[in-house]
Amino acid sequence: MTDETAEYHYVWDGSEDGWVVLRTKAASGTIFNTNTRVALLIEDNAVYARVIELMRTHGRPFLDSIPQ
Repeated sequence: MTDETAEYHYVWDGSEDGWVVLRTKAASGTIFNTNTRVALLIEDNAVYARVIELMRTHGRPFLDSIPQ
């Protein structure tokens, strides 16, 4: 984990519930919280890709659609 990704630890470490990746055709996915219904925007593409990778490594769900 780098300093740039450390601030996003809550999306993969379980300290904040509901974070998933919504699969999309245009990118690696959208980081989304199913509890708050909020998407997380990370403007740095390299940091975004690393956060997605860390979410996958830590077993966060990858979904095809937003749960109802």
